[in-house]
Amino acid sequence: MASVLLVDDDMGWLGSLGVAIAAEGYIVRTATDGEHALSLAKAAPPDVVVTDCAMPGLNGVGLIRVMLSEPKLAHIPVILISDSRRRPSVPCACFMSKPFPVLALLRQLKVVQRRRRAGKYSVLRAVATHFLRVR
Repeated sequence: MASVLLVDDDMGWLGSLGVAIAAEGYIVRTATDGEHALSLAKAAPPDVVVTDCAMPGLNGVGLIRVMLSEPKLAHIPVILISDSRRRPSVPCACFMSKPFPVLALLRQLKVVQRRRRAGKYSVLRAVATHFLRVR
């Protein structure tokens, strides 16, 4: 059973998505900011992180950058969600603009899980980590 770390400062959105994802058989943990998400991920690395882009404190983009710098977390695929249509310049497994159908997120979680099992994110994360250091 795969685990998902769901991060968003909107409690209503967080609860709704959490219930939908859990109903599909995933183990769901939630955080309302990047700092809390980071501590949860360090304590028990999830299989996938789904994070909002804009949050107070450590936002989704910052969370991805910190995760890439941590060897224990760098291989974890991240689905980045945002109210904006513009994709931030950080590597992520998938970018989704709000609002989106919950079924679209569930489909992306399955795609990410298949790719993760195939080992695709190890190589991509190594390249992304190098890219972020060079910039």
